[in-house]
Amino acid sequence: MARFIPAQLQTWTDGLLIQTPEAQHQSERFYRGISTDTRTLRSGEAFLALIGENFDGHKFVDQAIAKGCKMLILNEKSEQAMQLYYDLRHGKDVPDLLLVQDTLKAYQKIAEGYRLTLLAPVIGITGSVGKTTTRRMVGAILGTQMKLHQTSNNENNQIGLPLTLLDADDEDEVILAEMGMDRRGEIKILSDVAHPDIAIITSVGYSHSEYLGSRKNILEEKTDIISGMKSNGIVLINGQDTHLNAWAMTFKGTTTVWRICNEFEEIGSDFENFPVFWAEDLKVETSGTSFIAKTTLDPEVAWPVKIKTPGKYLIRAALFGLASAYALGLDMDIAVAGCLRFSNTGNRQRIVQKNDLILIDDSYNSSPESNTAALDTLAMIAGTRRKIACMSAMRELGKYAEDLHTNIGYKIADLGIDILYLVGEETKWIEAGVKQINPGLRIKTFPDSASIAEDIIDIIEPGDCILVKGSRSYTMEKISQKIETQEFKF
Repeated sequence: MARFIPAQLQTWTDGLLIQTPEAQHQSERFYRGISTDTRTLRSGEAFLALIGENFDGHKFVDQAIAKGCKMLILNEKSEQAMQLYYDLRHGKDVPDLLLVQDTLKAYQKIAEGYRLTLLAPVIGITGSVGKTTTRRMVGAILGTQMKLHQTSNNENNQIGLPLTLLDADDEDEVILAEMGMDRRGEIKILSDVAHPDIAIITSVGYSHSEYLGSRKNILEEKTDIISGMKSNGIVLINGQDTHLNAWAMTFKGTTTVWRICNEFEEIGSDFENFPVFWAEDLKVETSGTSFIAKTTLDPEVAWPVKIKTPGKYLIRAALFGLASAYALGLDMDIAVAGCLRFSNTGNRQRIVQKNDLILIDDSYNSSPESNTAALDTLAMIAGTRRKIACMSAMRELGKYAEDLHTNIGYKIADLGIDILYLVGEETKWIEAGVKQINPGLRIKTFPDSASIAEDIIDIIEPGDCILVKGSRSYTMEKISQKIETQEFKF
């Protein structure tokens, strides 16, 4: 259980500490934690009032006091700070006050200060896609031998990351910190708070290019994860990402770069000085995923890996986890067995088998990278079955939208999809890409996912393999739900 003392918080935040004379003489005075939400605030904690676009924590100061908080961390110019300072000067019994210029920055500084007191290594995970899956896989692998603390409920932003760190305790042996972003500069802020010992960059894709402008800017943002890293840290990169490979070749720093590749053929001869983890004998079936893991760090060893969930995208996630285990000096045979503990969350390539049908429900999100992975999984699982793909448009791609949708069309045509359902204005480019290569492919476009759900029921045949892939904004899960609940008469 974390304990924070007044002088410690004052030092970390460079704030102004104000206490009653009685509190000043309590040498053992401490706070049980740092809370930003009066709904979950516990007696004895410090309450920090965050300010957002649609909320102001200062409005909940009275509730915090009523619930027994022992310190209020407030904006020095807020009305509440001025009133409480007045009350304290006139002899009223009020909680300790810590007045700061910016409560969000103070929260991050407190989290950074606390992180530096912890002995547990921090593994920071960022990337355009695959952060949560990678974190959960790394957790399954490391959790076989270490007491683990990790990001929960996608708490990976400027507020969520400090929360993750502040919820850790002295008994934790490793901390997994997911790092997300919406705008330029955020990954550096998170890295400077978390000070990762190991950093994982899953990919540099096109997500957020509408805001960041170019893939070069996205690369710079993701690689900023090294900003706060320990000097002897290790960066694990997706070795099949051309932008990350180019960055690694020119990178000059005190951290070491390891590459993670799905297959040996993708390692390349230009990377002889980079340790590599790769996979051989890849198999993706409805029963799960299997492969042989190897590394140039120990060429004589080969680890047979099995994952209960099917999906080619899981291979790289597992290799990130195994590389992390290797870097931490764990027993690798036990670590490999941890892959069997992995289970997916939400609608991430969820496999449903019903009436001789196979449904791949991947309606959690949509991006060029995740669409490609989902289509690969469809092709590998379907084999000779009829393949039906239901795809939505992709969002936040900015100037790359047309090219990236067209490329997905090329992919669909190459894989021999039999029937394609599309929803969303931008899917016109997917259709154009398909027709350039396979003009005979059967394509059906609809205004919404509910319409697809109604139509697809009538064309499904025994043995079909159906992929439902798309952004949550298009509610593609309606299609999966319709297929799952339908009573087919065959």
